[in-house]
Amino acid sequence: MTRCFATFVTFTFLLIQCLIVVVNADCAPASGSFTIRTSADVATLAKCTLFTGNIVVAADGPAIIDLDGITAIDGNLDIENVANLFSLSAGSLARVQSLTLMNLPKLSNLTFAALSNFSSLQWNNLPALEFSSMLGRVNSEIQEIEIANTSLKTLSWIVWPVGTLNITRNPKLKTFDIPYASINTASSLIFTDNDALESITFPDITGIYGGLQIADNANLSSLAFPNVETIGGYVQLSGAFNNISMPAMNTVNGALNVESTGDITALCNALQAKNSLKGHYDCAANVQKNSASPTTTNGAFPSSAPTASSTTISSPTASAETNSSLSTGARVGIAIGVTALIIVLTVAVLFFYLGRRQRSKIQEITPKSETTEFDDSDGTATPKELESPYTRLELGTGNKANTHELPGYVPQEMEAGHGSSELDLSARVMGLGLGTPGTPVSPAESWRSDRPLIRHELPG
Repeated sequence: MTRCFATFVTFTFLLIQCLIVVVNADCAPASGSFTIRTSADVATLAKCTLFTGNIVVAADGPAIIDLDGITAIDGNLDIENVANLFSLSAGSLARVQSLTLMNLPKLSNLTFAALSNFSSLQWNNLPALEFSSMLGRVNSEIQEIEIANTSLKTLSWIVWPVGTLNITRNPKLKTFDIPYASINTASSLIFTDNDALESITFPDITGIYGGLQIADNANLSSLAFPNVETIGGYVQLSGAFNNISMPAMNTVNGALNVESTGDITALCNALQAKNSLKGHYDCAANVQKNSASPTTTNGAFPSSAPTASSTTISSPTASAETNSSLSTGARVGIAIGVTALIIVLTVAVLFFYLGRRQRSKIQEITPKSETTEFDDSDGTATPKELESPYTRLELGTGNKANTHELPGYVPQEMEAGHGSSELDLSARVMGLGLGTPGTPVSPAESWRSDRPLIRHELPG
């Protein structure tokens, strides 16, 4: 019985595997990149429940793409520059790494109703797109959402939290609500050039520790931050505001830059009255901008530079530092120059010291010449033989020979002709009786003998 049961289980397992193979027989490759060029490619791809790789659409791809059936794409869905695409749907797709839609001039129908897990969403230049059915219950952190140059009227489907949110040049967008409790350090929210935008609300935000930029939204005249207490990041607010309120704010550790073509003097005065704002803040009311003024970038966000201001109130410490000191670039340049000068001087002193020390060592080891002495008589330099050190000389004992140093004087050989002294000495030695012993022969009495001089040696 047990054996039969095991056989049945094995057969069932193999049958299920065969069914899976049959179901996915016409599926797209299980990995790699797949390019949709025709409606047949769409039908083939829709048979897959899981696709591993990236899916792209050719520029001459079909006008309608329906990917219902796919539940997960472990890769990116990238659709760009498809001129005829007007409908895109993937009603069962729950997971994709990134969804990129760019330069789709006819796209007007967009449905991703089940999408709940993605990291990046980038939509740009979708002028015909006014509505979209987006997002299920998101269960992952969204790193980036960028929506620019679309005709979307609402973005209420955006769920939080979002790392970076950039909403730019959407001329039909009227309202936006941010349900954040705080904007974290790594987060940034940007709202620029949305001409129809009338309201941005921040009902729950108590702290801004990342970046917030709201700039050049023509119809946005009022901003309220009812619960914001701390700005630890960077906040830039610029536009045609008539009213900006931050009643609960008591700490600025980051930077706050506010400027308006309208009258926001009340906010500027309120900021100046607070003594707990340790960071930098600028508040400029009734700013008149020159259309030719270049756009500048401050921090992470671009802003237009004001050309004049009737009311400008800044942080006292920050203003004093700005007015009384050089710019940061100038200070850095001076510091670099001084440092370089100190290094050059230090190296020069070191080389000078080492050079002198080397010359001193050379002088110390140079031997003093002792081969030339000056004659006391005429002052001329005459080479002299070095005196030998004094050595005690002893007579040899027995037959042992002793080595003795020769006298310091140089023996001189007499002239070939025999002088009277030599003859006299020879005569005396030979007993010839020449002259009287002890009596020298004068030069006048000297004479030469014709007899040859016989050399006699004394017995040893």
